[in-house]
Amino acid sequence: MKIIKEMTTTRIIALGFLLTIIVGTLLLMLPFATASGNHTSILEALFTSTTSVCVTGLVVVDTFAHWSLFGKIVILALIQIGGLGIVSIVTMFMHILRRKFTLKSTMLIQDSYNLNTKQDLKKFTFKVIKGTFCIEFLGALLYSISFCKEYGVPRGIWYSVFNSISAFCNAGIDILGNNSLANFAHNPLVLFTTSFLIITGGLGFVVWWDIIDIFARVKLKKCSLINSIKKINVHSKLVIMMTVLLLVLGTIYIYFAERNNPLTIGTFSETDKWINSFFQSVTFRTAGFYSFSQKGMYESSALFGMAFMLIGGSPVGTAGGIKTVTIAVVFLNFLSMIRDRDEIVLFNRKIPNVAIKKAVAILFLAVSLVVVMTILLIVTSGKDNIFVDSMFEVVSAIGTVGLSRDYTSSLNTIGRVLIIICMYLGRIGPISMTVAFSSQNVRKNLIHYPEENIIVG
Repeated sequence: MKIIKEMTTTRIIALGFLLTIIVGTLLLMLPFATASGNHTSILEALFTSTTSVCVTGLVVVDTFAHWSLFGKIVILALIQIGGLGIVSIVTMFMHILRRKFTLKSTMLIQDSYNLNTKQDLKKFTFKVIKGTFCIEFLGALLYSISFCKEYGVPRGIWYSVFNSISAFCNAGIDILGNNSLANFAHNPLVLFTTSFLIITGGLGFVVWWDIIDIFARVKLKKCSLINSIKKINVHSKLVIMMTVLLLVLGTIYIYFAERNNPLTIGTFSETDKWINSFFQSVTFRTAGFYSFSQKGMYESSALFGMAFMLIGGSPVGTAGGIKTVTIAVVFLNFLSMIRDRDEIVLFNRKIPNVAIKKAVAILFLAVSLVVVMTILLIVTSGKDNIFVDSMFEVVSAIGTVGLSRDYTSSLNTIGRVLIIICMYLGRIGPISMTVAFSSQNVRKNLIHYPEENIIVG
């Protein structure tokens, strides 16, 4: 207990995820976790546990056929824990057991959600849990309209619940078969329900409450809709703006790039082409579900998708990636440089320098990790002409996306270990991992040195 008390909150969160992965691995190693006639190795169990807790979606064995009902329930529980976060689950049980919330507990919640304030964190956590279950329940109801008709009522309800939780948590793991949502490529209800769940989970919990507050103000007639929108904080405005921008850009690009490709959407009707292009734009950013072959995409589309996968969703949500706000701040910093301005101003508010430095550091670490892991994956594979497939796999793992160009199942032992590391680092975050396992705490400069100019660029 003394060791835990001395740990930084970031380290506790990182080790909490690691411990959950280990427990999940042990549960999936149990004989009755595997369907009759199948055998699960330690590496397969570890890979499946990691992809579930890290809400990634890459799998080395078919989830539908390989695991028993018990195994699938374990996977679903790991997805829910990974999506909500270890700290949220612990907070819920502390409340149920009437345990007192200490300063350390409060700091854990704050770091878990990457918030800048300690006010009402306990209340915020329960709002997140309550909101999550409500949205997942709504998603399951919408899914059941199609799934109960397709698979029968008992199995349809089970599939609906599993898919709803997996989609909201941006996990991308399903038990419908071995081709994700390809059988529902012409079913708008399934694709739009999945998109709704993915986007809602990826927006971030902070943005939820700002949007809810807008409608609450309008409903109570405290102010007009336009004035309510103006009052939401800069973070939420930036998240919504980036989300809409990326969804529109992704949809347009996929439609025009793949509309004549018979291996993807080339044979679809015009309406289905637009719907599946929109769905692909959504799922690129950390979801992992797909409605057409990812291997069949042109390499240009795969490279475009990697950028989206690396960006991911938004902070304080279930999505992965470096986050929309991070890439926005880096881009705004670039604009301020070429305009010769010494600060970033957005919606009449100055962005703090610490946020800019953090955004640049996150982008640098993420790109460096992608380059290093891609090289290692190619070198250890012993194969040729796999650059795009290997990088796609690595970016998908680091962004906790779960899409693959049919490459995951062919990974050798070293390749699987590398992807496991990528998934874990992607879920915890490169910066968090660096801080968590650093031997020293962050210290402010005690000595200030004279400034001298250097030549950059």
